[in-house]
Amino acid sequence: MKKKTERKKALLESKNKKQGFSKDDAVKTGRILACFIIVYLALSVSIKFFFPVIVIEQWVADNVLAFLQFLGHQGYVTMGQTAVIHIEGGPAIEISELCTGLIETLIVVSAIIASAGIDWRKRLFGSVSAGLATIVLNFARIVFTVLLILGTADIALITFAHNILFRAFLLISIVGMYMLWFWWAVKDDRKKGKEISQSGKKKK
Repeated sequence: MKKKTERKKALLESKNKKQGFSKDDAVKTGRILACFIIVYLALSVSIKFFFPVIVIEQWVADNVLAFLQFLGHQGYVTMGQTAVIHIEGGPAIEISELCTGLIETLIVVSAIIASAGIDWRKRLFGSVSAGLATIVLNFARIVFTVLLILGTADIALITFAHNILFRAFLLISIVGMYMLWFWWAVKDDRKKGKEISQSGKKKK
């Protein structure tokens, strides 16, 4: 029985090595995931404590309206359960929590902060830069959606653009931002690793 169990363990270890995924990798992945969840919850609770959702919604609505006014569209913002942008000659546009980009911003910021093994200064720079970029992209998404609503009466097109196209674009963008930041953050370490391996080969 002992020999059989030892063989099974050896087979599992060889399979893991072939697949490039060991127990250490599993532990590291688990720690990063746990850290991500903790950071996400901590940031979410902290932000909503100091800045209630309705305040964030109003801030987004006011800034979107300011940009629309710059483009020549007049209107005003009212506050109820959510922020609502009223544009002259157009429908009322509700800005809910999902429209603020808060969730997407917290996801990318938490993912960067939770990336263990990378210098904290790079993580700080990455989280601030990616957070600001996500906010800007979300503003652009809302503005383009509003302009689309004002420019067409095709409900199917508006629904597709709002619910699928622009949200997918935002999610793809934050994944791309994280990958770009990660590549930038580890490129120096990769160079050092190559230099060390090359120097080791020369010594041999």
